[in-house]
Amino acid sequence: MLEAEYAVMRAAEETHWWYRGLHDQVRRAVALCRREAGRPLRILDAGCGTGKVAALLAADGHAVTGLDLSATALALAGRRGPFPLTRASAAALPFADASFDVVLSLDVLANLPPAALPRALADCRRVLVPGGRLVCNIVAFQALYSEHDRAVGVVRRYTRAQLAGLLAEAGFTTQRLTYGNTLLFPAAALVRLWRRRPRPGRPPRSDLAPLPPAVNAALAGLRRLENILTVDWGLPLPVGLSVFAVARAPLAASRPNRQSRT
Repeated sequence: MLEAEYAVMRAAEETHWWYRGLHDQVRRAVALCRREAGRPLRILDAGCGTGKVAALLAADGHAVTGLDLSATALALAGRRGPFPLTRASAAALPFADASFDVVLSLDVLANLPPAALPRALADCRRVLVPGGRLVCNIVAFQALYSEHDRAVGVVRRYTRAQLAGLLAEAGFTTQRLTYGNTLLFPAAALVRLWRRRPRPGRPPRSDLAPLPPAVNAALAGLRRLENILTVDWGLPLPVGLSVFAVARAPLAASRPNRQSRT
């Protein structure tokens, strides 16, 4: 991700409809996990960025650890605390086996080289307790790769079937697997297709521009409706700008033959 985008992200996370929708989606998924466990959860936000999700979940009573490779992101996340922060790659987690009940991977996997994804998912499985959950969001459809993706460091975009295959190969069982941002897909896809080519003379920029409050609120409301359908009711949507998954690690304690890094 371009360094300048972290400040943009930090500001957008407070009010922008896209972030409000993602935060609502994640909190609903974590709430499902908490109801099953009957207690607050140990959560790793692997690729926490500027820390808004970690702060929200910590406020919900969970024990949250944030991890990011960017020192800039962690400095901004530290202002949201208090919760522990670790500088490391989401593809090589520096935690002991079975350290967390939930691992979050929110728009992180798409920023890794495709060859690194199996290892990253295997490491997520390693640090989860048996039966723990991976909550994952990843950008969808390579045809929509645009200036926004270049600005935020996306290497490639994925389909629902591709994410399902990666999760299965890593030993996860999917409990929720759906496209997201479906209602806005036609208009947003047109914008992304229009912005596919680099613009000479200036660095790429993300799509996180402020919107009129009424428009922003309406879009956030549409996304919340989607979240009720997909997370609370478990209804998969057929197309969208992203893929969202809740996947369960095996209940048995069989894990990749790896040494813990603590």
